[in-house]
Amino acid sequence: MMSSKHEYDIFLSYHRTDDEWTKRFVDALSKQGMEVWYDEIIKAGESWREKLEEGLRQSRNIVFVVTPETARSNWMALELGAALALKKPLIPIVDEDTPLSDIPGPIRIRKSLAKGDPVAVAERIVRELASERETKLEGVAQ
Repeated sequence: MMSSKHEYDIFLSYHRTDDEWTKRFVDALSKQGMEVWYDEIIKAGESWREKLEEGLRQSRNIVFVVTPETARSNWMALELGAALALKKPLIPIVDEDTPLSDIPGPIRIRKSLAKGDPVAVAERIVRELASERETKLEGVAQ
């Protein structure tokens, strides 16, 4: 599903406390042909910051898994700022335990998906991205 200028379909921003959910989510996305960048691909000795910036630049969409932990994370703030500067589409997945007031404004103003079953959330994102891509292609063909 990748285009020539993007190596990844999705850059995934999440908190370590969500490792199990995240791995199931990434697995579900990958099984549907999506290329996902997340920090598990950073190798020992590589610079976190450089790899994060590279992943953000090379990804078509940015998915934020927003939980009470990520809402307070400096890394999420860094990734959100970079995503906004790069004008990347943002897709928030919000945990029901996250107070609305803790969600950063640029994420809060977007329609979000509920953080539920990771496979179901992945399927929804794949459908929406495919639908968006088809709409863009129809616009070009006209």
